[in-house]
Amino acid sequence: MKIMLKTDKIKFSYAREKVLRGIDLEIEAGSFIGIIGPNASGKSTLLKNMSQTLKPESGAVYLDHQLLNDYSSLELAKKMAVVPQDTEVNFNFNVYDIIMMGRHPYQKRWSGLSQEDKKIVKEVMEVTDTLKLRGKLINELSGGERQRVIIARALAQKPDILLLDEPTSSLDINYQGEIYDLLNYLNQEFNLTIITVSHDLNLTAQYCEELLLLKEGRIYAAGPAEEVLTENNIKAVYNAEVLIKTNPISKKPFVTLVPEVNRIKKSKQKDFKIHIIAGGGTAKNWLYKLENLGYQLSIGVLNIGDADWQAAKELGIKMVEAPPFIDISETEIQKNRELIEKADLIILSDLPFGHGNLANLEVLFDYPEKRKILFSNFDIKKRDYIKGKAEKIWNKLLEEDQNIYLLKEKDNLISKIKKLEN
Repeated sequence: MKIMLKTDKIKFSYAREKVLRGIDLEIEAGSFIGIIGPNASGKSTLLKNMSQTLKPESGAVYLDHQLLNDYSSLELAKKMAVVPQDTEVNFNFNVYDIIMMGRHPYQKRWSGLSQEDKKIVKEVMEVTDTLKLRGKLINELSGGERQRVIIARALAQKPDILLLDEPTSSLDINYQGEIYDLLNYLNQEFNLTIITVSHDLNLTAQYCEELLLLKEGRIYAAGPAEEVLTENNIKAVYNAEVLIKTNPISKKPFVTLVPEVNRIKKSKQKDFKIHIIAGGGTAKNWLYKLENLGYQLSIGVLNIGDADWQAAKELGIKMVEAPPFIDISETEIQKNRELIEKADLIILSDLPFGHGNLANLEVLFDYPEKRKILFSNFDIKKRDYIKGKAEKIWNKLLEEDQNIYLLKEKDNLISKIKKLEN
């Protein structure tokens, strides 16, 4: 692939404050790159050094294999366009005139607008859906409309590469999606190379081909979102505890900040150990609550890919897992026993039973001395898919075990646990 933009060990400082500390990168033509990182990591400064707004104190920037400093301002404007973070316009021009300003690099002194200028401006207005705003004044527009106009002005330059600094920072969520949809369209349909700086990890993850994660003026990680947005990377760069989930639609990583109560739970972790037997998503909602309260949790046996398995995996809960669609093996049963033996309390959710997971119910007979909470929101008959076998085991368990506490829909799980804990 052709290298469109390259930086070679660029460094930059504001007075005595070092901001960029030797940035090396190569950006291929047609890429869609997101630059992310915390405040003061050098994101916007890097973008400005790549666009000739600032000049590196050492190192070099190359555009299309030519030193950036060798381009005249007009030559550079024909190859590179920049959408700044501040899109305010000092004079209240109408939309058409604002976009036509993008044709300035192609216009000769004292000459009027050419047919080519008008043709290109019409084309970019169609692409950016700004034709309907043609006669409006720029200060009459909403934030999302204004951003589309500024992008249209940049596109009127007919650049090979588009640089954007926080293009959605002041926009509502609906406009944020619209802007990134537009950028994605420009990248896919016109092979436009796009580099965007953003604080929004999830937006960039969903749309950008690759991410560049900065920390203190250096590249900490670079590559596809799946490789860059990891819990360890976010912890190291942002000093934040997060959960990384998968967006069910885009299949891209989705970052969720762990609540403060969860972040401090390690220092307040309880000695009380709870083993959970669940499946089918019957426990996922209260797993998070128990984890946040500091209980030491374990769970099993869960099928890989199950909703409860996913929740437990995200929370880092000790777990016994098994392949789906086959019976639980003796090895998995034994691993489950080892976790149960360490527990102060066993919780059985109102999961359905079949041949594959019946061992999760049968194992409770071996621990009559341990306290157990059994969910009974739904009749066991409706959860028995093996012709009454699970119902028979359930009823026998209730008859013989004196340490069972049934939990119905109106009961509070947390309150019941606290009573048993004390």
